[in-house]
Amino acid sequence: MELLEQLPKEILSWQLKGTGLDNFGTRGRPDTVPFPSYTEDNLIARVDAVGLCYSDIKLISAGPSHPRIEGRDLVKDPTVPGHEVAMTIVGVGDNWKGKFKLGSRYIIQADIYYKGKGVAFGYAIPGGLSQYVVIGREILEGDEGCYLLPVKEDTGKAEAALVEPWTCVIASYQIRARLGVRENGLLQFVGFSRGQVALDLAGLGRVAEIVHSGLSPENVKAVEDLARHTGAKLIPVGQAPDWKQGPTDIVCAGTPDRDSFSRLAASLQSEGAIGIHTSEPDVDLPVDVGKVHYRRMELLGSTDGGVADSYRANNRETIVAGGKTWFVGGAGPMGQMHVIKAVMDPQGPTDVLVTDLSDERLESLKHLLSLLGGKRKVNLTFKNPKDLPAEELDAFLTTTYGGGFDDVVVLVPVQAIITQSSHYLARTGVLNIFAGVKLGTITDLPFGPIVRDHVRVIGSSGSPLAAMRDTLALTESGRLSTSYSLAAVGDMGSAAKGMKALMDNTFTGKVVIFPFAHGIGLRNIRELAREIPEIASLLLDGQYWTREAEDAFLKSRAFA
Repeated sequence: MELLEQLPKEILSWQLKGTGLDNFGTRGRPDTVPFPSYTEDNLIARVDAVGLCYSDIKLISAGPSHPRIEGRDLVKDPTVPGHEVAMTIVGVGDNWKGKFKLGSRYIIQADIYYKGKGVAFGYAIPGGLSQYVVIGREILEGDEGCYLLPVKEDTGKAEAALVEPWTCVIASYQIRARLGVRENGLLQFVGFSRGQVALDLAGLGRVAEIVHSGLSPENVKAVEDLARHTGAKLIPVGQAPDWKQGPTDIVCAGTPDRDSFSRLAASLQSEGAIGIHTSEPDVDLPVDVGKVHYRRMELLGSTDGGVADSYRANNRETIVAGGKTWFVGGAGPMGQMHVIKAVMDPQGPTDVLVTDLSDERLESLKHLLSLLGGKRKVNLTFKNPKDLPAEELDAFLTTTYGGGFDDVVVLVPVQAIITQSSHYLARTGVLNIFAGVKLGTITDLPFGPIVRDHVRVIGSSGSPLAAMRDTLALTESGRLSTSYSLAAVGDMGSAAKGMKALMDNTFTGKVVIFPFAHGIGLRNIRELAREIPEIASLLLDGQYWTREAEDAFLKSRAFA
């Protein structure tokens, strides 16, 4: 192993050993653990900065029930949160010499897939809330190639770490819809007496197997014709299919009752689609919005029975240019990023509403946007729903934004708020459930807009490697300033306080931990400038992080 610096025998690391903050570290402090083992097939990286994310809170709160580490015995095999990481290579194993250079800097794409299996960094693979990490072949030769992205020498450490959350924001507007049934998939038809319409299955595509129940004679014939024309295996009525993972697509002919819909949706495979084709679409149904968020479940429908057309009726990915957008909970750390992107995007919306329960956050975002400026006119409105009774809020939304919003982005993981916001979408609108809701979070959604108006409901978790590469390029070209989202910094001992601050909505923006800083605790940027005066004059407007301020911080007593 070729080394850049002498490695310590022990390091500080925030080990997650169970569920909740009480099992994160030891008595509110990081664990002191032996330096992790490594071989000549590894790289060793020093963690320079790591952003704290609400996804870390979800991991800590769920423990072994979290979908990315489900069933893991954290007592025997702890993990380490932290996936928004900037790092420097300090060790190169013999097997990687000539491919990686000592002192080179990287960020990591956390959504790692290796041999078809998800092994996310900061979840299955211990993450960045350690002073050093060992990089293995699953990261260096993953299914998409190397999940490390090189960072330029003059890019800030916090700036680099915050590329990851910004990438999640950008990727949430790149969610591709399925344009038909999954090829060679498993297709289930279920009929209901209420509103059952004649199904038009022309152009539906090829599947491997079909099962049906409860259909009218006319629809049974349509399904039989589909199987005959496509060569799909038609499972006899009354015979249970041998589908270990459930259907890839479900077509409901008629309006299902709540229990039936819940049961059917729960049986869908990841990235499955369930469509309702009915003449009576005005019904609220219980939707697992966690499955939309994590497993890309799609909700479709029609009033005319056009099944193939329903897949293609609304496949929009981006916010409507010149349209109307509502950011629900839009002044928080991630919401700020969404709003900044929308306002600064030349192809962004013209009317933007930002609602948040914190006046401080709303004022902070308004001030930041005034500093950033913009090349086009945007009608920005900021509202605190606490100031308006429910009836007045409804009147404001329907009067000011007549016809509904083209896009509603929900950044609050609260079922009632998701349900409320879903009622204010325009025809072919998009409801983006960005907030990290748990699997099994059941929320009533109105299906009239989905079936009749082809409203699309989407959600996303993480981001692809290509999107992160694009976001890093935007950052390093100066077209995106990720560090303006930074609200507070901390030393290694303050990560648990940082997590608690996230849970309590203490700060207006992101928190970044510097694992080798000491003696500063957790400070917002203004407080840090008072404690370390040499950075004060280098901040933008006295409160926003810059590369120059970070350079002075890294040379200060906090790193002595």
